Amino acid sequence: MKKILFLSLIAFSSLILPKRIFAATFEEACSVLSAETPVTGDFVQKRTIAANGRTLKSSGVFTVSKEKIVWQTQKPVKNTVTITQGKIQTTDSKGKTTVLDSQQNQMFELISKMMGSLFSGNRAELEEYFYVDFFTDDETGLWNMKLSPKDSTVSQAINFIRLCGNDTFMVQMETVQSSGDSILYEFTNAQTSTQASGFVSRP
Repeated sequence: MKKILFLSLIAFSSLILPKRIFAATFEEACSVLSAETPVTGDFVQKRTIAANGRTLKSSGVFTVSKEKIVWQTQKPVKNTVTITQGKIQTTDSKGKTTVLDSQQNQMFELISKMMGSLFSGNRAELEEYFYVDFFTDDETGLWNMKLSPKDSTVSQAINFIRLCGNDTFMVQMETVQSSGDSILYEFTNAQTSTQASGFVSRP
């Protein structure tokens, strides 16, 4: 359960399909990750199990702001994850709520700081927690960022995180675990608060 919550913690930022070719720098990609205004959109998650090659698919909607991230899985099973500073709250389809607090879990506290560096747009903080491999695809113009955890405990669970985006939003994120299992997120229909009045849960 904690591993799933950690993977959910990684999945937030502003996201949309590319509009045009864009040769991004590392600093420009960091600015994309640190959205100034709330962003909402749709996501599709594809979880692949290395042992049998099976892929499990789910989908839903998200909203991201500086204060919190709301991650609503709607198919095949409803589930809501609300992430705030130092805390993750999960509510299942039956309304049962569980809370993971960083003050009660040293490992989660470290993960929280790592993710804070990821979405702060601060290069120094990002490189404090991750080994960074960055490049721009010449054909699509999308930037790609591969992040490998420096902490030995975290790296036993997570091999690397791969982010992909354009000059406005992140469009894809993949987490590859040390076991070989992976979770791929694809993000579409993103809107900022200037484009939409707020986050609306879709049926």
